[in-house]
Amino acid sequence: MTEAVKVLLVEDQQLVREGLKGLLSLSEDVRVVSEASDGAHALELIAADPPDLILSDMRMPRLDGLGLIRALAARALKIPVVLLTTFDDTAVFDEAVRAGARGFLLKAISPDTLVQAIKDVAAGGTAFRPSLTERMERPAHQVERAFEATPEPDPLSPKELQVLRLVASGRSNTEIAALLGNSEGVIKNHCSAVFSKMGVRDRTQAVLRAIDLGWI
Repeated sequence: MTEAVKVLLVEDQQLVREGLKGLLSLSEDVRVVSEASDGAHALELIAADPPDLILSDMRMPRLDGLGLIRALAARALKIPVVLLTTFDDTAVFDEAVRAGARGFLLKAISPDTLVQAIKDVAAGGTAFRPSLTERMERPAHQVERAFEATPEPDPLSPKELQVLRLVASGRSNTEIAALLGNSEGVIKNHCSAVFSKMGVRDRTQAVLRAIDLGWI
């Protein structure tokens, strides 16, 4: 049996925090191991016992979700962060992705979707719902250019583009390998080739760059 994902829940409103904890407790795949009232409190808890994943509100006093992500990066702590927000704001979504968020979800999503997103991110994937889908459906001229000064990258092979689109859908390397009938090592090699051609460091940057180029 797969171990449950250990989650640090960060939310400044106690009622909301207790509600989220109650919903997550219904799943055997997720376990809330600690709770914080803001990003600063979360950093204190992480120092004592790092979780597998951080589920954090976007807007909080002292240190918000974006500030928490940046603080983790400054400390070289590679703990994936999934941000929750009340409003689907494109500018905030872009800022979250650039900061390094591995997930960006509306609080109005279903419990099942939230649990699946946590599992996807913990497995190495991403979870940008529904904002990413909506951005992908927008005409290319309506998408803000996030890489204005970056030259056009080398074209991707059909297989690399297929892998990139599956990455954008939030699937992990393991899931992509199963879907395409390849080994996980082959998929990792394809991802490395995609990142190199696009001039990006990770999955989130690749997705944002691909949206900017109109590839997905």
